[in-house]
Amino acid sequence: MLPGDRYNNNLSESCYLVNAQALGKGTHRVYIARQDDRPVAAILEATAPDGYSGAIQLLVGVDFTGTVLGTRVTEHHDTPGLGDKIELRLSDWITHFSGKTIATGNDAHWAVKKDGGDFDQFTGATITPRAVVNAVKRAGLYAQTLPAQLPQLSACGE
Repeated sequence: MLPGDRYNNNLSESCYLVNAQALGKGTHRVYIARQDDRPVAAILEATAPDGYSGAIQLLVGVDFTGTVLGTRVTEHHDTPGLGDKIELRLSDWITHFSGKTIATGNDAHWAVKKDGGDFDQFTGATITPRAVVNAVKRAGLYAQTLPAQLPQLSACGE
């Protein structure tokens, strides 16, 4: 999710709990990557609530300039053979977020091609890819606000 040369802290010891609408309902974990104690990136738990067969759980790695470093689906209930291509074991589609930068909330590139954006949808399955693209976009935008919030966030173990 995050290149090892980008940080030198133990991510499990830099876990925070956030309740942010941008990441979906409820509390999500955020792991802050630091290089020599300076926050440089995060791995965020996020939820795409609007997948074809319900919520899709994601991990999104993003640096604080808005560049996505990696994305993985951790849970979904989508149709086998259609929307399940969001899984890395079935398709490389989820890897196409890596290296893409999220500048603003109204960036038209951050949509599926059917909606005028840069990301492919699947034949017969547009809803799930659209939901994932939107969730990654929201998580990336939210991540850019994290450095200023860190002093107020609760650690996972508290």
